[in-house]
Amino acid sequence: MIKKSIVIILSSVFLLVLLTGCSDGSQTTYSKIIENEEMTFAMTGAYPPFNFIDDNGDLAGFDIEIANAIAEKMGVEAVPITTEWDGIVGGLTGNRFDMIIGSMAITEDRLEQVNFTNPYYYEVAQFFAEVGSGISSIEDLEEGKVGVVTGTTYHEYLKELENIEILQFTSDVDNFMSVQQGRSDGLVTSNIVGSQAPREYNVDIEPIGEALYAEDIAIAIRKEDTELLEEVNKALQEIIDDGTYAQISDKWFGINLLEK
Repeated sequence: MIKKSIVIILSSVFLLVLLTGCSDGSQTTYSKIIENEEMTFAMTGAYPPFNFIDDNGDLAGFDIEIANAIAEKMGVEAVPITTEWDGIVGGLTGNRFDMIIGSMAITEDRLEQVNFTNPYYYEVAQFFAEVGSGISSIEDLEEGKVGVVTGTTYHEYLKELENIEILQFTSDVDNFMSVQQGRSDGLVTSNIVGSQAPREYNVDIEPIGEALYAEDIAIAIRKEDTELLEEVNKALQEIIDDGTYAQISDKWFGINLLEK
């Protein structure tokens, strides 16, 4: 009789564990976000003015405020996670965070791994060099050294150019300093980021030549998280429609980044 009771108890415990496990396994990322009342998002924290560490040691920037606004529309709190850019897509597909809101451009290669929301801003890639360098375009460089952040579309672009030595960095802050210190002849980054570097980091660089190419910047979400993709797109559209987006963009850039 005692053995039978033990068997019944153990069977009940096993069934409870099994049912609990099935319930957790079937829960979507979006339902977890709503249940926990927070969404995690990643960026480098080293891409000013989009995302960076301010003088108080806090994360700040356009990306951070857009994430907070989207989270508010979803009724949750945005929780930022910093990581190096080169492994950020792997971090997303490996479930380290719920999404990437870190100024990521939509590319065909990335679309094979993740989904993207509608664009939340547009930008162009630009070559920058030290003021007074005498360089008129990136094509002028022969055996020159050009800095870039590893894993970016700018990095892929430079790989296609001949007679250029690529210097790789984990952040554009280091990229700027490399030019200032004379270790590189120039760098490729966002026209917005590079244009604000002289004021933000006291580096004497200027845009050289025409813009290299244009990009659509969006929020990256795991392929399987279709419900989350729909809800984030909905929240993004809401902050655009009610003027929240324009206020954030004007605060950081004095223009609306969605207006091409």
